[in-house]
Amino acid sequence: MTKQVTALFLIIASISVLFVSMSIPVFASSDCGNLKGCEKKFCEIERQLEIAQEKGNKGKVNGLTRSLENAKEHCTDKDLKEDLVEKIEEVNNEIIEYESDLKEAKEYGKKDKVRKYQEKIEEEKNKIKRLDDELSNLD
Repeated sequence: MTKQVTALFLIIASISVLFVSMSIPVFASSDCGNLKGCEKKFCEIERQLEIAQEKGNKGKVNGLTRSLENAKEHCTDKDLKEDLVEKIEEVNNEIIEYESDLKEAKEYGKKDKVRKYQEKIEEEKNKIKRLDDELSNLD
């Protein structure tokens, strides 16, 4: 049960970091690029926290502070690897679904849908490449 709670905290912290990092990814990655694993995660959260403090965004500061505390308490490189492997599997499943949709769109001659699914497949393949790169950097 403790492992499940730990996993839940990591997921929540990761989601929090993901949402916040979407708004300021350049700042977070520029200072933390040479770090790996949990240390990189801590650094990215700390950088986002600094930015939120500079902007006086108390809600974001509180959320990031909790995320950082949770990450420092529960983060392990092993868990990060497992999460990345799981994300890669999920993205591969998305690709399989899009390929099925693409095949159907081609059968019915729906050019706009064909283009849409081809673009989605390409986006998902790019996601896998980024996740694979991140995974290889943990080793």
